Amino acid sequence: MDGTLLPGSRLPTEKDMAEAFGVSRPTIREALRRLKDNRVVTAARGRNGGHSVAAVYPRGLASGSETHLNFSLGSHQVTYSHFFEVRYELELFAARAAAVRRDDEDLARLDELSVLLDPIRDPGLSAHARALHYDLAFHRRLADCAHNPLLSAFESATVIAFQNSDVNLDDLAAEELTAHLDDLLEAVRRRSAEDAASAMRRHLARSNVLCATAGAGWAGGARGAPPEHG
Repeated sequence: MDGTLLPGSRLPTEKDMAEAFGVSRPTIREALRRLKDNRVVTAARGRNGGHSVAAVYPRGLASGSETHLNFSLGSHQVTYSHFFEVRYELELFAARAAAVRRDDEDLARLDELSVLLDPIRDPGLSAHARALHYDLAFHRRLADCAHNPLLSAFESATVIAFQNSDVNLDDLAAEELTAHLDDLLEAVRRRSAEDAASAMRRHLARSNVLCATAGAGWAGGARGAPPEHG
């Protein structure tokens, strides 16, 4: 964690680590198993096998961030007031960064999300469910357009946490769930960072009202909404 062992660095043998830490080899094996589960180390078999420090990939970052965030919220170490405040600013940053850094492939991947709104694709889903699916997928893919693995990881984690929150989006019509996303996509297409952020503010406005009135909303922090909420 402090960078002493860089990605690709070989770890000592189980025997050497057991002696160094003063624990049994089964304890070392259990520690290595947990590190592998968390994608911190990799294991290889054979003559040149052993354990090495893993490279860091966005998927691993997302998984770790999601687990930590959900645990922090569940144990009340972090309140939903804290969560919604950071998520709001994160979405604005994602919109601006996506507009500046996106490439043609990113635009194509955003455009192809429209299929999620097609009732023929999954007739068993309601219009509301399709719109919610599209909205969450759009936020994740927009973050990917910024080409920042940390942003993608945090966005993925916040989407999952938002789904697990007490905010009830049933009061929003399908049209409200996707409101202004077309404007946001067009601003990203034109590489207009400020127009993208403005569209994101308008998109979040209705859901922010629900966040403010829900038991999991801003009242949890007793500090009020961020200045830009209006």
